[in-house]
Amino acid sequence: MADRGHVRVRNTRLSGLAAALALVLSLTASGIAATQADAGVPFPVALSVTGSSRAGVDEVTVVAKSVSDSRCALQVAAGKALRSFPSASTNRAGSVTWRWRSAGVPSDIPWTFTATCRIGAAWSRRWVDAELGFPSRGGALAPSTSASATLPGASCDGQGVCFADDPFPVGQCTWYAAGRRPDVVGIVHGNAGTWLEAANGRLPEGWFPVVGALAVWRPHHGGVGELGHVAYVAAVSEEGRVLVDDSNWAPTATSPGLQVHEHWVSAASPSGYIYGGPAGTGPHA
Repeated sequence: MADRGHVRVRNTRLSGLAAALALVLSLTASGIAATQADAGVPFPVALSVTGSSRAGVDEVTVVAKSVSDSRCALQVAAGKALRSFPSASTNRAGSVTWRWRSAGVPSDIPWTFTATCRIGAAWSRRWVDAELGFPSRGGALAPSTSASATLPGASCDGQGVCFADDPFPVGQCTWYAAGRRPDVVGIVHGNAGTWLEAANGRLPEGWFPVVGALAVWRPHHGGVGELGHVAYVAAVSEEGRVLVDDSNWAPTATSPGLQVHEHWVSAASPSGYIYGGPAGTGPHA
C-alpha cells in the first residue's frame, strides 16, 4: 500500500508584514507545510515541485507563482551539484514553469529549490528542501534487461521492471518484493502486513537489517496504512539507516504511487525482517 515518507521543509523568519502576506507553499496533494519568504518584502511567492519517472527518464517540474509582470529565477542544489535557471517573466496568471530531465543526481538526498522573484528593486524568495525519490539508474532498481519479460507469465510495470511468475498484482509492494525474493512465493500471501506471521517458522526472521532481507511493516506501524508494506533491503549504513527498494510507496510527497523507488529509512522503522535467499540466515555475530 502506498504511504508517505518524509520531505524536509525549512522555515525562515519574516517581518510581521511579509509573514501575513506570504502564500502557503503548495506541493500538489502533498500536505507539506509552507516555507516562509527570506525577505520581508510585501509581495507573495509560492513554489510547487513535482517529480516523475517514465521509461527510465526522470523529470522535474517546478512552478513559481507570484504577481504578474514579475521576473523569477530558479536555483536548484543537490549535494555538490548546483544548477541555476535564467529569470523569466510571469505570465498573466503570475506563474513561471521550469521543466528538465534529471540524470546522475542522487534522489535520496535533499534537493533545495529556491525561487527569487523581483518587481523593480523589490524582491521576495521562497525555498524548500525535498527528496524526490527517483529510482536508481545504476543500482538495484535498474530496469530489467533479462529475458524474463518475454517468458509466459512475466509481469512488467510501466518503468520496465519485470519479474517472471510473480503472482502478486503488478506495481504493488508485494509484487516487487516477491520479484526480488522469489523464494517467498508460496509461503507468503495477500497483503504485506501479514507476511511476518506467514513466514514465521518457515523462513528466518529478526529485528536487524541484512542486505537481501525483506523489511516488513505491519498495518499502522511506522506510518504505513492498514495493508502494511514490504521492501527489499539494498544496503545498510553504519548510521542505522537502511536503503530499501520498493514499489507503491511514496517516500516523498512528490513521488508517484505504483512506482518502484529507492530510498532510505530508519533501520528501526520496519516491524521486522524476513531473511533467507540472499540474506541467508540473517545477521552474523
